[in-house]
Amino acid sequence: MNVLIINPPIRLTDKPRHIPHGLAILANIIREKLDICPNFLDINAHRYSEQETERIIKSADFDVVLIGGLVPTYGKIIKLSRFIKSINPDAKIIAGGSAAMPMPDVLLKNSEVDIICTGEGEITIIELLNQLEKGSKGKLDNVAGICYKENGDKDKIVYTQPQPLIQNLDKQSSLPAYDLLPMEIYLTNPIVGIGRDTDFISSRGCPYHCTFCYQPWGRKARTHSSDFVINAIRFLKEHYDIDFISFQDDEFMTSKERVREFCQRRNRLLPDLLWSCTGRANIVARDEEIVKLMRDSGCVLIAYGFESGSQRMLDNMKKMQTIEQMEKTVAISRKYGLPVPASFIIGMPGEDEESCQETVDFCIRNKLSLDSLMFATPYPNTEIFNYALRTGKIDREHIQEFFMKLGDARDFTVNLTEYFSDEELIKKREDMMKQAKENYDEFITPEEITDKMRGLFGSLLDKYHLDEKDLEHRMKHGGMATF
Repeated sequence: MNVLIINPPIRLTDKPRHIPHGLAILANIIREKLDICPNFLDINAHRYSEQETERIIKSADFDVVLIGGLVPTYGKIIKLSRFIKSINPDAKIIAGGSAAMPMPDVLLKNSEVDIICTGEGEITIIELLNQLEKGSKGKLDNVAGICYKENGDKDKIVYTQPQPLIQNLDKQSSLPAYDLLPMEIYLTNPIVGIGRDTDFISSRGCPYHCTFCYQPWGRKARTHSSDFVINAIRFLKEHYDIDFISFQDDEFMTSKERVREFCQRRNRLLPDLLWSCTGRANIVARDEEIVKLMRDSGCVLIAYGFESGSQRMLDNMKKMQTIEQMEKTVAISRKYGLPVPASFIIGMPGEDEESCQETVDFCIRNKLSLDSLMFATPYPNTEIFNYALRTGKIDREHIQEFFMKLGDARDFTVNLTEYFSDEELIKKREDMMKQAKENYDEFITPEEITDKMRGLFGSLLDKYHLDEKDLEHRMKHGGMATF
């Protein structure tokens, strides 16, 4: 069986920075369990044109195609599936990721995708490929965790029983197949670090219930052990000479015991490694010592989702944090020389003039920019998506059209407020960002930012030149404008 894995393009306005973890892990699992080495087509990394992509697919030999990605790749998956079937009608196309999982029947009915993996793929993909290899004798209804068209009929969608969540990630999952990826492309486009920076996901699931967040991996955090993580980084150091790891977990700091273990092992085994991670105000505000430990072990950035400066809005979002905790987190971060990269959201249900002003006032009071002010975006299977359906803000009869519009949350998609018109909401975001930036520019100079960055990154600043676009990226996404 010949397997082709496709990583669709995403965020074409920015450089390719994030490796396709899910697809690359499945590539390794297939190689390890079935002794099949997939052909990996990373369109996003290479930024192939549509014509180049079609030429490569035409020249490839495949029986099965795996394709997946984040929600904004939804339209790309549809287009690719149609082209794949036009040149190889007998190929089976399997889709996964958040572009396919939340409402799989919609994608199946509107594309040439045959099968969707509705949960974690490590176990499912092996069972599925084994059945597909049997041809007409294969029994797809015996494979847990999939949704498929019966006999290719878009009007007959079959759901199998869910695949249980993996409880031991160390044993049942795998490292990504780094050797099948164009790693030099990713490593020369750092995420938030400086130098050869790559991302890593060390856990799955999140214990919180934010109304805007799609969480398919459960409400209990399942983690790789600190030993697994350290060994993975040592592999990356040995084979790819990395300088920096950006942990992209939903919430890296959920287990403080694991954070402490990681810091201790990093200090002993990888003393030169710099790293960043995700954090939460309610965790940091209650445990300053964990931040000190992380900073002393090479952490240069903890990214936060503050979301709003209005306690009413935070409560509406089920954010489980307070304004007081957020302000304490800012103070603690700055005490240890860390930037405060925080995301905010405008346009959640209940948003009005008062709550918007509270967010601006919070940023002014705490000397923060609003560079990462996102529009509330109802991604499928989130609580606010269900709210948008109930209230008619998304038309149930035109779900497909809505999915096709979904992109980066910096792009306006739908207005969930009752207070603002679409035009007013778009303008309000611009005004809020401008007001916060004007205040922040008076707080800190570019020279001071450079000095603080040197305190974080040291000699890496001299070793690697940052061009204007890279510096702009760090200001917006890496929090370097929030010291």
